[in-house]
Amino acid sequence: MEFDKSKFIAQYKEETREHLQNLNEGLLKLEKSPQDKAMLESMMREAHTIKGSSTMMGYKRIADIAHEMESGLQDALDGKIVLQKAHFDILFKGLDSIPPLLEDKVTWEGAGVARPFADDLCKEIASVFAGVMKKIEKPKTKAAEIPEKKKEAKAAEPAKVSPQPAAVAEESLRVDINKLDKLMNLSGELIVSKVRLNELVTHITRKFETHDHTGESFRELIKELNRAQESISSVTSNIQDEVMKVRMVPVSYLFNLFPRAMRDLAQKAGKDINIEMKGENTHLDKTIIDEMKDPMMHLLRNAVDHGIEDPEDRIKKDKPAAGRVSLNAYQVGSQVVIEVSDDGAGIDINKVKARAIERKILPKERIESMSDEETFQILFMPGFTTKDEVTGTSGRGVGLDVVKESLTKLKGTVEVISARDSGTIFKMKMPLTLAITECLLVAAGSDTFAIPIDAVVETIRIELGQIKTVETREAITVRNQIMPLVRLNDIFSLPVKGIVERRYFSVIIVQSVEKRLGLLVDELKGRQDIVGKSLSDPLKNVKYISGATILGDGRVILVIDVPSIIDSFEGGVVVRRQDISGAMPAPGAKKKRKTILLAEDAISTAMLEKNVLESAGFSVVIARDGQEALEKSAQERFDLVITDVLMPRMDGFELTITLRKDKLYKSIPIIIVTTRESDADKRRGLEAGADAYILKSEFTSEGLLNTIERLIG
Repeated sequence: MEFDKSKFIAQYKEETREHLQNLNEGLLKLEKSPQDKAMLESMMREAHTIKGSSTMMGYKRIADIAHEMESGLQDALDGKIVLQKAHFDILFKGLDSIPPLLEDKVTWEGAGVARPFADDLCKEIASVFAGVMKKIEKPKTKAAEIPEKKKEAKAAEPAKVSPQPAAVAEESLRVDINKLDKLMNLSGELIVSKVRLNELVTHITRKFETHDHTGESFRELIKELNRAQESISSVTSNIQDEVMKVRMVPVSYLFNLFPRAMRDLAQKAGKDINIEMKGENTHLDKTIIDEMKDPMMHLLRNAVDHGIEDPEDRIKKDKPAAGRVSLNAYQVGSQVVIEVSDDGAGIDINKVKARAIERKILPKERIESMSDEETFQILFMPGFTTKDEVTGTSGRGVGLDVVKESLTKLKGTVEVISARDSGTIFKMKMPLTLAITECLLVAAGSDTFAIPIDAVVETIRIELGQIKTVETREAITVRNQIMPLVRLNDIFSLPVKGIVERRYFSVIIVQSVEKRLGLLVDELKGRQDIVGKSLSDPLKNVKYISGATILGDGRVILVIDVPSIIDSFEGGVVVRRQDISGAMPAPGAKKKRKTILLAEDAISTAMLEKNVLESAGFSVVIARDGQEALEKSAQERFDLVITDVLMPRMDGFELTITLRKDKLYKSIPIIIVTTRESDADKRRGLEAGADAYILKSEFTSEGLLNTIERLIG
């Protein structure tokens, strides 16, 4: 299908200018060291990139010049020639000729416009690199012909009254990403100051409440402080949001790189493949998008070489001769999920295990007892491949380990869902941005740590008697699953805070990819947005730590690296998934997950309810209070609302009343889950418009899910 090139012209020009600048700088360095192989290869790639993009966009004259430059540099790289002054002169001449052509509007392939200058320059470049140092002899009239032809070309264009910008053009300004990083850091420091102000206001308010004799002037000061706090909080949030938006770009910038590459890969492999893209308007941090190019390319090569069968084999399996590869992106909370899937042969579990045993990756007994989910993780080990022979696209054992390494660097995860003859899904989860992260603050001994909230499944309280020993390790049973229990104090050799013989212990259930474990801590201290900072020597290689942050009181605390903890403690409980047929709907099938808005200010309760709901197949969006829930309801239409009653800023009763006034939420089911158990409160909740009133003291996952099923089916 023909696409509209004009939409991409501005981006093409900007990228070409960058490549030209790189060539300028590189050729100057290369002139001083003409046999520098690394620099030669780099310059050849720059010319190659200009040639490729110019060909795609129809800038034929630029593509031809770049091609000749690339060929000359390739000869030097292959050792056929040693670059001399004449070579550099002609390379710079070719380089200088491109910017005017970039701005010349009559450059489209097939435009019927003669290209004498470009054609002669190409011959000249080829001649110099072939060893004919004398320039091509040209007729004396040639120089005069060029402007005449330019005049003719211009005359062919319709007359213009005045140079007006295109109506659809959008003003933009290119900004160095490092400047945006600094702006984001400053925004983060403002957040830290906001948290500190919140703490000071809370402290002063508490002192005021304990001194009844305080004068009226002090009372007014408290009110002013609270107003200032609310104003600064609002401004800080707005600044944070706007800075984030500047860094965010649609995933289409990433996805649009691959259709042509997939076409070439498929032709080389003798396969017919259709590529589908969904969720291109999902936004992601530009830095993350740039880092995802290589991992995505590795997965697509895998889909072509390992996944999609030959046309004959597909027909024998009653499949369409053409295979299907899909790219899909969507946002879940503060994370973006990118899926690369195919409808090919799926992963042969037995072959993976056999190859792992052959290579002695793990003991044979361990490999044979592995679940499918655990076996899939072997694919990400360095050098592992199931391919029996090396091809142009894969088989060297390089690829999936790069994918996992890249995702780990981005604080993301990758998991695999596959079944024989049904296809494979590679599901990659990554944060919207690496700059600001919502975390759960916990205490171990006298130290405080931050755990990224996306790694937290739920928090629970256990009794000493619930801790068992399984194969010499501590473990607990959660919902009939035995999972390892790791004490944060033991990981970092910290003293236990408080009385050792206490009755209850706080445990955080954390997850990475398909494994979970319990992390026992001394205290839960609430959640907070943090500005992550990377660690420098000698701390950057400290095990189980991914970075650090500064709290509002000025303390520096460490951020826990959950994946590394789980990887170090084998035996983490595997999260079982439904059959592949449930995860990969047939083409054309449309089954949208229902979305629930959950308003709850207690982190433990919110995560518990979120886990119950997501396990049942719902998508959950959490709001920290009634006001935030109301704001989120205006941005998205939810299928059901669950709310607590006692919350900051706006309680559950007021939220319910306000939602019922909105046409969109007039008939949307609302459930109140609360500790308020008086008859008066129940009546008030139902009169406000709630469809169900559940007491936390009587809360069960089955009861909640049954109520939801009754309300929305």
